[in-house]
Amino acid sequence: MNITEFQETLFRQGQEYGYTDMEIYYSGSRAISTAIRKGEVDTYRIAETNGLSFRGTIGGKLGYAFTEKIAADSIPFLLEEAEGNAAVLELEDEADLFAGSVEYPQLQTYSAALMQTDPERLIQAAQQVERLVLEKDNRITMVRQSAASVREHELLIANTKGLHCHQQDSIGSVSVYLLAGEEQETVSGGWFDYSLTDFSDIRLEEIAVRAVDETVSKLGASSVPSDNYPVILREDAASNLLQTHASVFSAENVEKGFSSLVGKLGQRIAGSNITLIDDPLMPGVPGASIFDAEGVAARRNELIREGTMMTFLHNRKTASKAGLETTGNASKGGYKGKIGVSYHNLYLAPGTRSLDELIASTERGILITELQGLHAGTNPTSGNFSLACLGYLIENGKISRPVNQITVSGNFYDLLSEVEELGNDLRFTGSCTSPSLKVRSLSISGA
Repeated sequence: MNITEFQETLFRQGQEYGYTDMEIYYSGSRAISTAIRKGEVDTYRIAETNGLSFRGTIGGKLGYAFTEKIAADSIPFLLEEAEGNAAVLELEDEADLFAGSVEYPQLQTYSAALMQTDPERLIQAAQQVERLVLEKDNRITMVRQSAASVREHELLIANTKGLHCHQQDSIGSVSVYLLAGEEQETVSGGWFDYSLTDFSDIRLEEIAVRAVDETVSKLGASSVPSDNYPVILREDAASNLLQTHASVFSAENVEKGFSSLVGKLGQRIAGSNITLIDDPLMPGVPGASIFDAEGVAARRNELIREGTMMTFLHNRKTASKAGLETTGNASKGGYKGKIGVSYHNLYLAPGTRSLDELIASTERGILITELQGLHAGTNPTSGNFSLACLGYLIENGKISRPVNQITVSGNFYDLLSEVEELGNDLRFTGSCTSPSLKVRSLSISGA
């Protein structure tokens, strides 16, 4: 029984049972993955998961039920369970069903060709990357894992008010993680690449080269004297820092006092070179989406425009409280989760200069490539952060040596005003992205 047949049968039987309004939220995924170690298949998995939440109004009350079994015999259970919950639960929120947006954007997010990748091709790709890595540098002591996978996800939100939102997405990826050693020192590193359309587009040679370079370049690292330094946050480090603090742009968190942006709408909160965008309609990125977790049509929103706070991210509930329209940013942590607020494809608008040019324009500073302890060392509400990090010392506009055993400290809100330049190196590998950021000064604690 496919999900469409299940939904139609559930709604028909639900009406007969006495429900006046009903809605389902279905989430399903399928992944094929393999991991190689020493040329042999270490793991090979085919994993399928799915689940569905049902909510319906019966006797004037709203009830909920969940199932992981999409089959005809689950329907009586859902109807009875939701009726039982409706009798005892007092739900003030999410009581109304959304009838749907006037129109929805068109966006291609699924590739059947990608999901038809021969499993043997996954194995060969992972083996090839492992082999390439070991050939690149004799300081590579071990490939901890070389992995390849394809994954698809399906989401359906439908109700008796007329809402019917359906989306599928897919992704293929190859990654490698390794160890390198020299004398008594051992370091680790890795790299990955992905495709949303065809597995053959993944650049295996580039993954191997970058993984080796990322790893062996850490050898011989040492600390630097504690001081305030000009700092370049490389795009991956900058993306991680942005992601850790991105919750402060949620209207739900602003309302609860978990953000220092309360009362900042229309005010300058960052440098004029900072524009922060959530764009789920951007093609070819992992965060692309047609609708949000409430079935509201997704749209592009500028949160910060040239330093000025323009809007928070809203779902229907937070927007109603603020007397605004939803921005289409309702989120749900799985089919059993509650409706919250989150971004789809959040990114800082890039600048025009490359990372190499940002380095060349820095007389003396620190290039940070990796931030550690992001959850323990950050406070999104206040914006304060203190994080162990890895990177390189910049002298006379060039990388002079690797750096470790240092801690970078600062405040995220202050940092937004201290960015001198943004790089042109956006790399969309997730739902939150930043280019490299050249920051005027950050505190570095070292030797």
